[in-house]
Amino acid sequence: MVKNQICGDMNIAGIGAAQATAAGKLADSAKIARNASTIAMITDKTADEVAADGPECGNKKLRVVYNRNGMQMSEGEYIDLRFDGNHILYEEAKQHIPDSPF
Repeated sequence: MVKNQICGDMNIAGIGAAQATAAGKLADSAKIARNASTIAMITDKTADEVAADGPECGNKKLRVVYNRNGMQMSEGEYIDLRFDGNHILYEEAKQHIPDSPF
């Protein structure tokens, strides 16, 4: 499901997934980071982030926290996702306009 629904629709290559602890850390993360090309984490948006982005920008955020294949995401930068818990479905949401000089 992860490979086809997230990676396939967004054209991101993916081969695996890991579950994070309640604190947001990966178990045995040193080995995971050493062997992974890219690590992305999906987390809940805060109420302030939902209010600032707007409800059309979704209720979850995807952050690339480690990437050997290209640029790193800046602190506070993320991809907007909408999670439909009734269907266990993640979809790319309308993207908010980040505060950026570019």
